[in-house]
Amino acid sequence: MKWAYKSPGIPDSLFSRSKAGLTREEIRAIIVSKAQIKGGERILDVGTGSGSVSIEFALLGCNVTAVEKDNDNFETARRNIADFGLNDQIELISGEMEDVNLSHNFEVIFFGGTDNLDKSLDNVFKHLKLGGRIIIAAVRLETVVESMNVLKSRGINPNVLNICLNKGKDLGGKTALAPSYPVFLIYGAKR
Repeated sequence: MKWAYKSPGIPDSLFSRSKAGLTREEIRAIIVSKAQIKGGERILDVGTGSGSVSIEFALLGCNVTAVEKDNDNFETARRNIADFGLNDQIELISGEMEDVNLSHNFEVIFFGGTDNLDKSLDNVFKHLKLGGRIIIAAVRLETVVESMNVLKSRGINPNVLNICLNKGKDLGGKTALAPSYPVFLIYGAKR
């Protein structure tokens, strides 16, 4: 195994990156905290990209179904899942979320990819257990507004968290802070 710890936030350097990029380690740790898991939950990861969020959940004892529509991203996720030895805990499905037939109910649904959010949520919402949590990650302001509206239309009062990361990097022998894109998490529970 590449990561020998229970804490989330696996270093980014331990993952192959998909063309969709990689959810940064600090963001993944916050996503896991907002999921409020105990271990053993069933998680749906929509738009898994590199599979890094699925891997974080699986290493905490969750069973994960990960869906990815892009072939290159799918292959990157497949490699990362295999590299972490998690083929038995993560079911990887290729397809558009609005067309995927789900055979499980979930305690947590995470949207890392937000294309066709309303249609995708139509397909998965009936599979979210009562009290289950939805978490949507967004970098575009329009997606934040859409996510809030989509959740409100399903009776979820969404929370919004804006995360701005700055990491130290060398600049002429001194340390400067290099910013990354702000990330929004829109989340709430099914009541």
